[in-house]
Amino acid sequence: MDPELILLLGDLEPAWTDGLAEIQLPKLGVRGNHDAPDALAAVGAEDLHLRVVDCGGLSLGGFGWTDESHAAEQLERLPAADVLLTHVPPAGINDDPADPHHRGSPALLAWVERQRPRLLLHGHTYPALPVGQLGPTRIVYVRGAVPVELS
Repeated sequence: MDPELILLLGDLEPAWTDGLAEIQLPKLGVRGNHDAPDALAAVGAEDLHLRVVDCGGLSLGGFGWTDESHAAEQLERLPAADVLLTHVPPAGINDDPADPHHRGSPALLAWVERQRPRLLLHGHTYPALPVGQLGPTRIVYVRGAVPVELS
């Protein structure tokens, strides 16, 4: 494997991030609900929450942890992107309806259905059988480290 980029989706457990700050690759990410405000900076990553950046011809956007009562308002400010990094999944995608703390976001579902990114990467939940598609958007659930081809 010869990665070109490290993407972080929040809830950055020390076992997953030990030594990450020393790796000389670009790092982009979003914070999760268990992350300190400086969690991304501590590993040398740029916070993409509500931002879009160009990365080798692909646009990458981010939506980090936020209370659902503010999600729709915040997502109105997020431009469309080819690849979206999120902490939570869209509602009904890889969530656990029986667990109120590990559900997807209805506001994010509406954003994805409207903007139709090529790829959405998320963490936060613990799906037994991860869903891999929402319309034209490929969905990738990530826990720990997973190699993903972005193009």
